[in-house]
Amino acid sequence: MFAHKPYKNNLGQFQKKKLPIGFSNSFFSSKQLKRKFPVQAALHTILDGALIGVLLTVAVMSSVALHTQYLWSEAFTKLEKTRDLNRRMLESTSILESYLLKNQKMSRTLVPTKAKDLVYVDEPIQQNTKFLLKERFKKRFLEKISSSPARFGY
Repeated sequence: MFAHKPYKNNLGQFQKKKLPIGFSNSFFSSKQLKRKFPVQAALHTILDGALIGVLLTVAVMSSVALHTQYLWSEAFTKLEKTRDLNRRMLESTSILESYLLKNQKMSRTLVPTKAKDLVYVDEPIQQNTKFLLKERFKKRFLEKISSSPARFGY
């Protein structure tokens, strides 16, 4: 007859494999090195941490530098567009001014004035001013309503 040993089914669990005794006690074992040379092992640990820190710092600073360069190039393109628009506006203003000066008849009839030629007018009474403002507001409001186009649809 066959004797069966009770077998546990350990599905999904990792089983630890034992290494040969000679390999686990070899010179390359990190625990043994830490025991033999604790200062050197601590120095290696510190240097490993420092190198990882330097690599992380370089990665972060590179990304910051690239992002800053991108933002600067965007701002510079906006500045170029603004300068171009400013130049165009100055050109159009000068063209309009020259056109108006050529075609304006009023500029020939204007004469230079002096301070003694100025006329000073008294300030209007407050009640009349309020009444005039209300009337002006009503007039503007009615003009806006009557001149606005009718919108069709929803």
